[in-house]
Amino acid sequence: MTLRDARVELGNAVAAADSPAIRVYSEPSGTFATPCARVHPASPWVAPSVLRAGKRTQRWEVWVVVGKMDSTASFEQMELMVGKITTALDRLPGWSLIIWDRPAPTDMGGTLYLAVRGTIETSAEV
Repeated sequence: MTLRDARVELGNAVAAADSPAIRVYSEPSGTFATPCARVHPASPWVAPSVLRAGKRTQRWEVWVVVGKMDSTASFEQMELMVGKITTALDRLPGWSLIIWDRPAPTDMGGTLYLAVRGTIETSAEV
């Protein structure tokens, strides 16, 4: 799987997460509107995987960004979005299960947002 194909496949799966409110941004432009999901390469992006017996796989981050901390962003809205995205990604062949970090205020471009980061990796070797 090429790096571009993985980004497109993951972005399409997140966009199909059964919610018209989930906008997906996967380009590094930096501009976005909340609520949304942001899909970006993880660090490390390509590395040997313990889950895949040392094969080089890709890791990606899916950020769920609910809203600015000074707005009406809520954990309930985040939980709904995370649940829908998790369900969509659980059905995605060739990918691991997504692992979500704890939600927290997150600085994105100098503004604090209520956000949570999920990490997922391909099962195909790069």
